[in-house]
Amino acid sequence: MKILFDKSGRPFSQREIKSELDIFGKSYKATMNNITQRIQQGLTQVIFFENVSQLMANFKMTRKGLFHGIKYLNGAVQDPNGQIAACWSLIGSDAINLKKYLLQQNVSNRKRILVDLSAQARNQVSSDLWIMFKKLLSVCMSEGSYGLVAASKILFAVFPDIALPIDTVQWKHLFKTVDYGDITSFMGDEIISWENQTGKQLDSCDSSGDFTLVSIYNVMAMKARP
Repeated sequence: MKILFDKSGRPFSQREIKSELDIFGKSYKATMNNITQRIQQGLTQVIFFENVSQLMANFKMTRKGLFHGIKYLNGAVQDPNGQIAACWSLIGSDAINLKKYLLQQNVSNRKRILVDLSAQARNQVSSDLWIMFKKLLSVCMSEGSYGLVAASKILFAVFPDIALPIDTVQWKHLFKTVDYGDITSFMGDEIISWENQTGKQLDSCDSSGDFTLVSIYNVMAMKARP
């Protein structure tokens, strides 16, 4: 347990996690609220483009490289090099099918879906994300980059309730694996363990109501970077 627990194995308190969420910034909260609201009832190509463009810009992935120039302004997406379109062509149908699968599950609070799924469904979700992640690498890879960071952030933009964005330091020194399915499973297991040990729900740390469990976990993963 590396993210929601300190080095001694003690779970971070509700107060400590809330403090980290408050520090992280209004822009992140607003972006999370926007992309989560769009994806509530289903996934379309339009929603895919909107979520990816807004999140990649917010995460400062559009200043250079493959995603340079992508913008989301006044409800309009600018994808000058067709990078989002390339991602959609590879995983669009897979993403729609996974979203349909999630909507079919008997989970009332969509922001908690990662841990409220059955064990079998959670395994299916991890497997599906891993398949899409590997497909995305072919269009996210560039000179000097294996595409791991961008691929994870695209999945987070489309599935903010189940997919974790992972930066370079986290890949190398925190998770120490490139198996995105394993990381998804690990995240679910750690959140469940934290909730069992503290007797609280992780989303209770978010007073704004803008965060999914995964977006809370992401904030704590940023804190845990060496």
